Amino acid sequence: MAGQEVTDHTHDSGVSCHPVPRRRLWSSQRAAASAEDLSIDPDEVLVNTFLAEYASKLMSHHPHRFFLALLTAGWLYLGAPTYVYGQAIVVPDEPAAAMPIEDIRIGMTGYGMTVFHGTEIEPFNVVVVSVIPNSVPGRSVIWVRCDDPRMLVSGPVQGMSGSPIYLWGEDEPKELGKGGKLIGAFAFGYSESKVCMVGVQPIGYMRESATRAHAHEDAAGAGRRGVSTQHVIEMLGRIEQMPQAGAHDSVSQVRLRAVRDVLLKATGGSVPGDINNPSRASVNVPGRSAVVSPMMLPISLGSSDAVELFAPLVEPMGLLGVASQGGSVAGAPPHGIDPASTTIKPGSVLAIPLAYGDMDLSATGTVTDVLPGGEVLAFGHPMFGLGESRVPMATGYVHFVMPRQSISFKSSGTLTPLGTLVRDEGAGVVGIEETLYTAAPVEVTVNMPGLEPQTYHYQVVNEPMLSAILVANVVYSSVEAIHGVPSENTMHTVAEMRFSGGRVFKLDTLVAGGSAANPVMEMLTPLSIMTINPYEQLDIESIKVNVDVEHGNRMATIVGAQLERSQVAPGETVGVMLELQHYEGELETRRIEIQIPKDLEEGDYPLTVSGANAYSSLKIGSQPHLSITRNIDDLADFIQETMNFRYDAIYSTIMLPPEGLAFGRTEMAKLPSSRAAMLTSPTNPQAVPLMRLVDQTFQADTVVLGQIGFTLNVRKP
Repeated sequence: MAGQEVTDHTHDSGVSCHPVPRRRLWSSQRAAASAEDLSIDPDEVLVNTFLAEYASKLMSHHPHRFFLALLTAGWLYLGAPTYVYGQAIVVPDEPAAAMPIEDIRIGMTGYGMTVFHGTEIEPFNVVVVSVIPNSVPGRSVIWVRCDDPRMLVSGPVQGMSGSPIYLWGEDEPKELGKGGKLIGAFAFGYSESKVCMVGVQPIGYMRESATRAHAHEDAAGAGRRGVSTQHVIEMLGRIEQMPQAGAHDSVSQVRLRAVRDVLLKATGGSVPGDINNPSRASVNVPGRSAVVSPMMLPISLGSSDAVELFAPLVEPMGLLGVASQGGSVAGAPPHGIDPASTTIKPGSVLAIPLAYGDMDLSATGTVTDVLPGGEVLAFGHPMFGLGESRVPMATGYVHFVMPRQSISFKSSGTLTPLGTLVRDEGAGVVGIEETLYTAAPVEVTVNMPGLEPQTYHYQVVNEPMLSAILVANVVYSSVEAIHGVPSENTMHTVAEMRFSGGRVFKLDTLVAGGSAANPVMEMLTPLSIMTINPYEQLDIESIKVNVDVEHGNRMATIVGAQLERSQVAPGETVGVMLELQHYEGELETRRIEIQIPKDLEEGDYPLTVSGANAYSSLKIGSQPHLSITRNIDDLADFIQETMNFRYDAIYSTIMLPPEGLAFGRTEMAKLPSSRAAMLTSPTNPQAVPLMRLVDQTFQADTVVLGQIGFTLNVRKP
């Protein structure tokens, strides 16, 4: 068990090792103290048995610890792997012998270590081609050729990132998989190459990153990464260009552009010239073979349709979207793979479980080195490159290596979570055994015609770069889990999104004739902006989504209208007879009554009757001052306002002439002209004319498209 000795039979470096016990998924000290208090011996039982007993007794002895018990039960429900304490991280008593860069010569031979299938670590031979000094300022790269028969077929493999490379000395026995000195990690490559050439990240740079692994212990407020707002601006731009994002004038697209404009105003930025610049993903782009780039990390995204939808969003982050047959449904690993005996050591799979539960969405690479302090070094290149990191690490396994003409990849899975990546730097990532990450529960209920309601449960890791995409992915995959939506359908989505700081966003929308991507597109913008913004990056606390799918396209278009009288008095109502053409159905006539404000001055006013698409553009476009935000509260208010537009509604809008000014978000109506003139100047861009709208909402039982306009003549009696 905890004191059991571990022997590495795969790579004999002459360094003795000892195991680091596996930790629980909350504070080990708190759990151990509670276990002792409840007379439980966790070292004599499997972890799941301990957790179940712990949760039960915790509730009976300490009812006030309900949340902790609930969290424990939730982890069990979501399929926590069963494993025995001990044998988690194989830690050497002293660092593995390393070869300095200056001692490396062209033609030296050696081997690398990686997993090609299952959990078995296997060697592959390498020969040094060159050492390129200062490939980036102050840093060198070692290039090797891999002549292993498997590598001649596959070329560089995404998922091999971090595979340790060893070189033999001149007089050293050259037995594959034994001896040699560590020079670094398999890290860089070219796509569509005719030989397997690999760039190696020197181990010295990676070990230097490990010196910062425990900085969180002394840093106040550690754990919040400073993700640039430019990242979410670029991502919103990519979402806007996706075919699944809907028509240019749809509410989701209007919302997306409005929120992006808010960010641009808040940061003083501009729309990037190339929002699809695949800087991190270029190794995987056909036709760009001359571009060397860090190997991408394969990440399971579910079905082929899910990969098509989400891969363009994750690839610029260095992640290769990979489909798995039937989706990435969580479950037991293949026969012959034992989670309890799988360890973290050089050459083993290092999985990054980013969402788990009824799906396993995880990225995978390879362990390069483990230091005597228990620090795990991997990848040889950044994951996100943000310095500080808070994502889980886990043991894993490989289904198979998929050779491709462009660049091959490993299809992998996750086994046992056992710590956290705490550093994410140019030379690679560093993990420690502590559990420092947080994850949010996501519950998705799907009501599909002809099927019993299905509810799916997930935990999504709070990682600002990815949280929004991960939530969108599990929602999409839940809707498509059994079969796709009917070709002619109407979907009603109700969502509640809770963030840290007590902020709650609610979505209630009806979409007709769409795909499973529709609810996703409605949620992506608010999720993205709350987790990455210039004011306060919030964690997701919980999300509940209910999607009701029905047969038939409940959509109608405004094809005609008649104003019952064009001249009205202030305070009166005027009727409008609308003609609504239902999708493949009848022409409906509907009457709505529009209230004229009592204080409306005489004159001619534009009147528009429309669906949500046209109304959202008019509303946001005519009141640009509302998109000026000064803090997280302003931003949250603006986002919720954009989420209140309903597709199943008819909107009437009377446009009034400008009156007064809007200074920032403050409206100053009936401002004297002299005062307005003083405030409006080229040096004061925040002061803009205050546009006024008089609008009303009429509920419909269909999605309403189209718009029609009139001129309303107001005269006092």
